[in-house]
Amino acid sequence: MNRRRLLVGTGTLATAALAGCLGDDGDNQNDGTGNNGENTAGNNNSDNNSDTGNSETRTITVSDSGEAEAEPDMAVFETSVEERGDSSGEVRDALSERSDQLYDALIAYGLDEDDVTTGRFDIGRQIDYRRFEKEHGRPPESESELEEYSYYEGTHSFNVEIEAVDEVGAIIDTAIDAGADDISRITYTLSDGKRDELREQALEEALSSAETEAEFLASEVDATIMEAKAIDSTGTSVSPVRESFDMDEDVAEDDTATELHPDDVTVSASVKVVYAIE
Repeated sequence: MNRRRLLVGTGTLATAALAGCLGDDGDNQNDGTGNNGENTAGNNNSDNNSDTGNSETRTITVSDSGEAEAEPDMAVFETSVEERGDSSGEVRDALSERSDQLYDALIAYGLDEDDVTTGRFDIGRQIDYRRFEKEHGRPPESESELEEYSYYEGTHSFNVEIEAVDEVGAIIDTAIDAGADDISRITYTLSDGKRDELREQALEEALSSAETEAEFLASEVDATIMEAKAIDSTGTSVSPVRESFDMDEDVAEDDTATELHPDDVTVSASVKVVYAIE
């Protein structure tokens, strides 16, 4: 008995490297020494301030990132029927009949119509050049020679969106039983609400890490963190979980239920924070 084989892969997410730097407000002002206002960490600037009467605030800029993980609460996959025939009309009619059967089965399972949408519909003419050369021992010399070696292929696919992620395997089995020729692009991800929730958690972790990094850097120059002067969220990304489904020729005859066990989905967020120090 042939078994349905699953190749499981989890998208990986690179975490931004920590970066810290020291600076002063008004870095672009010339201090009269030819250094264009550039100061090293820990400089007092008292001479410059006494001349200008202005007090410059020293700062530390830190970039950091955080992550949050959760079980996926949404899944999507693509399923399709494929046909081959002597004319485009023949292929079209066959695709129409079989795709209707596939769609009706998914709706009958309990999916909403909005959750089963057309992904691709394509019909194209193909020519079997290899068979021609094998039979004639030479390449074709005219289009007319290729008439009996031409045929048409077509595909009609559906994108399926599922909120009950524990039912993905059963829905895939339903598609196969309804005549699906291919199952692909199985992706476990997060709903918008869950994604926003994890983004906030990741940002909190990133800000906490940034503050710890800034405190360390400030201590290296005998300074103290006073307040955050500016905060910038530099990016958020989601690392979904993807699985591959291997369709054997007689997989539809296999009565083994499909079971999928996805990993958690990761959301990461990065921040850039400017702290005032003294």
